Amino acid sequence: MIEFKGTYFDGRSSKAYAVSIQSDGQRIRIAGNADGLPLLFPLGKCRLTPPLGRTRRSILLPNGGRCDTADLRAFGKLESLKGDNRILRLVNFFESRWRLVVGCLAGLIACVWMFTAHGIPFAAKKVAYSLPPETMESVSERTLQALDDGFFKPSALSQKKADHLQNIFRQLIADVDSGFHYRLVLRSSPRAGPNAFALPSGIIVMTDELVKLAENDRELIAILVHETAHVENRHGLRMLFQNTGVFLLISVLAGDVASITSIAATLPTILVESGYSRQFEREADLAAGMILVGKGWGTRPLQTVLQRLSEKQPEFSGPAAMSTHPQTRKRISYLQDLEASLTR
Repeated sequence: MIEFKGTYFDGRSSKAYAVSIQSDGQRIRIAGNADGLPLLFPLGKCRLTPPLGRTRRSILLPNGGRCDTADLRAFGKLESLKGDNRILRLVNFFESRWRLVVGCLAGLIACVWMFTAHGIPFAAKKVAYSLPPETMESVSERTLQALDDGFFKPSALSQKKADHLQNIFRQLIADVDSGFHYRLVLRSSPRAGPNAFALPSGIIVMTDELVKLAENDRELIAILVHETAHVENRHGLRMLFQNTGVFLLISVLAGDVASITSIAATLPTILVESGYSRQFEREADLAAGMILVGKGWGTRPLQTVLQRLSEKQPEFSGPAAMSTHPQTRKRISYLQDLEASLTR
């Protein structure tokens, strides 16, 4: 039995009557010192007004009358018995508990951060490693075409120099057995400047400006090794998918390979204007550094070309993909530490 105090209005005048309200879950009884009282109504015929902060609540009676009460706890019990205002009661529950709301908001922010910082990169990596070779080929060809249309011109290197570079590249990938179809593409690009790009299928694009910046074959090999590390680790695809975020997850869940291919149109701009993330550059530096140390050269060739790229970079409109200024100093320091740890 629920019992609480309230004020009764008969609906015909503005006079208020102090009453006692009782309910057994089936009926509601209103008793007090007024003409026509007590009254008895089926609870199902009464309407309970929705909660609004800490304001008084009302029972709208079938006879046109109304009972108001400030006993919100008892009214809530009556509301639960009747099954009214479920959603609004939940809203009011949060409205009246600001600490809980702040806690929920903090939890939501933390979840969004975790999803953005870890969930999306995890999903991007899984998808990048699961794509079939045909899809990577399609993405790479579309990206190369877009780069040719918007950023590149035909290489102006001499045939002798171009052949020399192709020979270096063939020797470099001779022992690589990872399933990628590596290909070196030479282009000129005053806009992109000294740059190199690794496309998902294994196409490595190197600009004339970068070739001229390198002072010897070891520096060129260091660049090429670094770029093949981007390919092996699917950095281009992972970066592409991380930038598309939720769209990526929806496409994957729906098995929509066509959508995954279509978003490759954004990859050229990402590569030229933004470059790789610090994490991806660190992974590529690690792989390249280990190979260079294994050749007995140490990491000096990669360090020097990075330093030169950093100094040359301000002359061009876009950042060099190999050099993420002002992080070059940290990358060089990392390469020095890596070499020291591998040669102890």
